[in-house]
Amino acid sequence: MQNIKNSIFADMFGISFHLLLLCLVSGFTQCALLGCAMFIFRYHKTYQFQKLFAAVLVLHSFGFFNNFVVASCQHLHFSEFLNTLLIFYDYIIVGGYMMFAVSLVFPNKYTMFQLLVMEIPFACALILFAITKSPLVYPATQIFTLTASLALMVGLLLSINRHTAMLRDNVGDIEHFDLRWSAGLCILLFAIQVLWAFESVSQQTWFSSQQVSRNLLFDSLYCLVSLFFVLLVTWKIARQKVFAVSPEESDTLPSDDKKETGTRTSCTTPRPTYYEALLDKNVEMLIQESKCYLDKSLTLQKLAALLGTNRQYLSSYINQEKQKTFYDYINDFRLEEAKKLLDDRTNGASYSIEEISDRSGFNSYATFLRSFAKKYGQTPSKYLKNKT
Repeated sequence: MQNIKNSIFADMFGISFHLLLLCLVSGFTQCALLGCAMFIFRYHKTYQFQKLFAAVLVLHSFGFFNNFVVASCQHLHFSEFLNTLLIFYDYIIVGGYMMFAVSLVFPNKYTMFQLLVMEIPFACALILFAITKSPLVYPATQIFTLTASLALMVGLLLSINRHTAMLRDNVGDIEHFDLRWSAGLCILLFAIQVLWAFESVSQQTWFSSQQVSRNLLFDSLYCLVSLFFVLLVTWKIARQKVFAVSPEESDTLPSDDKKETGTRTSCTTPRPTYYEALLDKNVEMLIQESKCYLDKSLTLQKLAALLGTNRQYLSSYINQEKQKTFYDYINDFRLEEAKKLLDDRTNGASYSIEEISDRSGFNSYATFLRSFAKKYGQTPSKYLKNKT
């Protein structure tokens, strides 16, 4: 009898310890999410996706109350129902992150009302379970979420590739416009969904508060992954910019060229060959003389206006005649400038490699190192070493 009491006491102590530790981890993660949301709201709320991300962080932070509620209500008769109902709230959070992802990849394309449509299936699932209390609602919601997440991930990855190609054809430095970092996060989020589904089905934790209270490892891992994800995305979102044609640049374009952003241009008069006007002006000489490549915000439209030509001609010239994207074409000039500055350093100049990167027109030191190594087959520091 005494052994049975000791065993029961040990089990209760173990469960209480697990719940206490889980609540501490959850509370820390919750505070971190709210801190990131306040940071975005306070300093970086220029774009729709930034505001939406901060709102989703607040929504997500409330989700960590689940562990506190389950811990305090696990011995009540309705604890199983309450636990499952709270897990449905997590699907509302999933819908919020889907809205954010679409807003990030397609900035200003959809209104907030249109994005909120993505939350309807998850809200309906929560209401349906609250009314029916059927254990079948959760697996059905899980299947729907996995299917929707897979479709969204594939669509976003394709769109990110197209977005990157567009940037490389129009922007001289894509550092703050680049969305390739979000591709990896899309894959990570889908992987988390798959693991979540596997854990739910294998342990049936969606309808067992006791199972959830004992599953410290999975829930702690979820907190840590959430924290890593949020900190990384917050850092990226704070720096992210949307590429758009400024009014000043738009005014410099010919009327027929402005139509390119809408419907396809129709011309009644034949255009000159794509590089005819450019060759007459000796593009390379003009770029070298003006040193316009030192402008970190240089775009195809700015360069076309500087050269006194049409952006479509310039784009065709760079892509077809030079066999390069605009991004690579401009970076070649920057790398040549950097190489000259490195040579000056061997002759007594005191520039650091970071300063040379900045003076050459690069917005990112990492981009400079990567581009230099790709073009010259060695890092700038190794180039300097070989010169001495």
